[in-house]
Amino acid sequence: MRRALIGGSLISGLGAVIVAVALLAGGASAGSYIKSHYSRIGVGTYRSPSPPAVVAAQIIRKNRPYDRAYDPGGIFLRYRSEVVGILPDGTGSRITVEDPERGYRHYHSSVGGRWGGVGGRASTFRGGGPGSGK
Repeated sequence: MRRALIGGSLISGLGAVIVAVALLAGGASAGSYIKSHYSRIGVGTYRSPSPPAVVAAQIIRKNRPYDRAYDPGGIFLRYRSEVVGILPDGTGSRITVEDPERGYRHYHSSVGGRWGGVGGRASTFRGGGPGSGK
């Protein structure tokens, strides 16, 4: 009986450790990482003294995006619930964090042909019927 009690306690303890590690390691969004690591200069806007390529690498290392786009105007990272724009700003970077709808509209000229349709929305639907450009 005592062995079963000790074994059960060990399994419970191990389960609690696994849950704690999972919550601490993978639960943060790119936006929360940005909020805690860069200087806030406005609503959803942050500043870094590092150039865009360095900032993008730091963010990607912590939160892998679904997709990324590079443009002379900046680096854009697409996540499930946010779009991150990393733009040159003097010798550093300006970082914006927006919901997908606003991010697609804001950066449509850089990511529209890649991430969304004419209206700037993310979509994979390409239409249908004759003459639809298939």
